[in-house]
Amino acid sequence: MKTKLFLALIATVVICSWTNPTKPEFLFLNANQLKPLGIVLNENGVFYKNFNPDWKQDNLPNSCLSFYCCSDSYLTSNHYNESDIIQADNKHEKLLLNLETTKNDFYPLFIGNTKGKQSLDNETLAKDLKLFPVAICMSETKLRSRNDTIVVWFKPTEALQKALPENVRIEDYLKLRPINNK
Repeated sequence: MKTKLFLALIATVVICSWTNPTKPEFLFLNANQLKPLGIVLNENGVFYKNFNPDWKQDNLPNSCLSFYCCSDSYLTSNHYNESDIIQADNKHEKLLLNLETTKNDFYPLFIGNTKGKQSLDNETLAKDLKLFPVAICMSETKLRSRNDTIVVWFKPTEALQKALPENVRIEDYLKLRPINNK
């Protein structure tokens, strides 16, 4: 009886070691790891402002995208061109306006939450498009009203790979574009 139990235990260990571990659904990064991606976390929320140098080749109508998530706004995003004059109507927009503009060829195509609610949804994107999901824990901002997790779905590029922590491989996280569950 003890031998059978011992063999069953060994078989279980061997089978478990052969199976591939499941990939995480999203890559969770902290505030310092998000900075190279152009995402700034502070006590006021999450802020992002990028000029895409490849916007024409990517067939985008605008060259710039910015967004912020704060206590009184789940998500506010803006598409504009580099030549547009942007005005700030509230303190969060002032913070965004003063934020340095990154010039990355990787940029969010979707922003949403872990339950599938999406913003920036573009129905013209291919259904088989694979994106790189980065999760941001709003609790890191220290906003008492925000403990949710935002997911930013980036266009994968070589520059994105270089901006990620050394041990992260884009291929390990690529997923088909999310379906909007508004």
